[in-house]
Amino acid sequence: MKYVGIYWSLFAPMIKRSITKRFDQELADISIKRGKSEYRRLLSRADDLGPGNPMAMNAYFAYVFAAAWLGSGKKISPAEMGEVMTDVLTSSLLRTVFGMTDLNKKPKKWYKDMKKYEAWYEKNGKDYPVNWVVNFDETLHTEASYYYFTRCPICEFCEREGIEELMPALCATDEVMFRLQHGMLHREHTIANGDGVCDYWVTGDKEALE
Repeated sequence: MKYVGIYWSLFAPMIKRSITKRFDQELADISIKRGKSEYRRLLSRADDLGPGNPMAMNAYFAYVFAAAWLGSGKKISPAEMGEVMTDVLTSSLLRTVFGMTDLNKKPKKWYKDMKKYEAWYEKNGKDYPVNWVVNFDETLHTEASYYYFTRCPICEFCEREGIEELMPALCATDEVMFRLQHGMLHREHTIANGDGVCDYWVTGDKEALE
């Protein structure tokens, strides 16, 4: 993947604050100092997902956290790293950004976004085959956003790098992200857990209160 520094510049300080709070300053300093070079190394080994790929930011996001975790020497457990991810996602900045979307008002937002990705992949997939493969079942959950992936390049890369134990924590960030958008993720399967698909049925959170 092409090196893009903005993701590291944005998230590294937040990660450092979380590790400092949950552990100590020394571990936070080491994690970020070593993690910066780990981030470059991971991107240099990751498959190119293609220019203009609307899903690519998910990989950059994941590899920032993987890099910081590797920078710590894996002294932070995958579950604890999941807590760090949640700290970052629920920071005031990202709460504001994600909170601009209300999935109660736009229940099919993510369905439409994935349709845009599908169109991108249909045009570019031959040149960048290692990518997400998204599918839709138009007979299910038509009132909200429903789709599923049968391939995840992040999962494949983490397995190839021998860091697949971090995947459940990375997958769990989906639930947090949708919750910040006043939504709920109803999920039964993930590729990281050995299932054949990652399913996404995303509804507004008001449905759960009714």
